Amino acid sequence: MITRMKIPQYAKVSAKKGLENRKKSDMTGKESKELGIYLGLDKAKKLIRNKYIDETEMRSVARFYKNNKNNKSKKHEDLMLLWGGRKFGLFLSKIY
Repeated sequence: MITRMKIPQYAKVSAKKGLENRKKSDMTGKESKELGIYLGLDKAKKLIRNKYIDETEMRSVARFYKNNKNNKSKKHEDLMLLWGGRKFGLFLSKIY
């Protein structure tokens, strides 16, 4: 089992795009809370800032992806970006 891995550049780019989209969105505070955006904002900042991701974080991203992979709404797509994007989630979901 992988305990730590380097964060792929594509996950960092997705997280950064997710933060940019969030700043431009018209989402209300209530909608943001219902979708759990605050967790995504924190996750995006960690993915951008850090060089490596640990096992706990990888499991968290994989779990988020598995729970949200079938929702293709615009808001969920933006939320998926905050978590490193679909490609990163799919990769981690195959491991965890």
